[in-house]
Amino acid sequence: MTTPLVWVSAARGYELALDGTTLRCRRTDGRDVKSPPKGVLADPVGERFAALRDRLVRHEEECRDTVESWLLSGVPVPAGLLARIWQDPGWRSCLEHLVVHTDGRTGLLVDVAEDGRVSVRDESGLLYGPPAGASVTLLHPALLGDLGPWHRLLEAHGVAQGWAQLDRRVYRRPEGTDPQATGIDAFEGEPFTAQWRARMNALENGFVVRGGFAVAKFAERFLRMEARCWVGEADPGASEEAGRLLWVDEAEHPVAVGTLGPVAWSEGLRMAELIYGGATNDDA
Repeated sequence: MTTPLVWVSAARGYELALDGTTLRCRRTDGRDVKSPPKGVLADPVGERFAALRDRLVRHEEECRDTVESWLLSGVPVPAGLLARIWQDPGWRSCLEHLVVHTDGRTGLLVDVAEDGRVSVRDESGLLYGPPAGASVTLLHPALLGDLGPWHRLLEAHGVAQGWAQLDRRVYRRPEGTDPQATGIDAFEGEPFTAQWRARMNALENGFVVRGGFAVAKFAERFLRMEARCWVGEADPGASEEAGRLLWVDEAEHPVAVGTLGPVAWSEGLRMAELIYGGATNDDA
């Protein structure tokens, strides 16, 4: 969804406009400028534009975080809620073209009408409109099997996901994994210098760190779970090993690896890769 730019007169013969969260600048004769001069940004109009841009950036971050929480919780989102937020560019850019499940069918979320009717495009490219009020579940890519058809469907219709659902790194449990184990050593024998760096990586990627573990929360088959990756205590003398990855249920009981679903395994390994493997949140 594109919105025409609204240009506002600023200082020194310039005009400013917001293009999404990008601050655009041009001269009053229409010539574009790469970036607003300092004198324009210091003007009251420039300051107001900069403040508004910062608010929009924070709003988009909140939208992305919420959409991710919906994906990880596996809880159906009411169509009425989607209808209320769909016209907001921040929300729509995150939700549009995600692979969802609604009314027993799976497809790309194309539109949400004011009355709560959603439109989805199935894998064959056909549009489907479930009954008004049908809830929508955002699907974790680990549940989708081969992602190729969905990527090709996006490409065929010349669209892209604003929030990278299909590009989220997916990890499959390898054959031969001990099903009775209650954890794995994702990265064994890391020296403390790497352990300190791992703590910083965990925090920078948004994971909570408590009791020496980085924590990722999600739901598997509607059961709340946590993956915990050992990053070490703040005291360097506490341990020189890192990388132990384990899973616990809502009652803090260890969960055997053999009982983990695809989301639990994938999210645990994804966290470990972000912390120890050098990946970033953009590519994992």
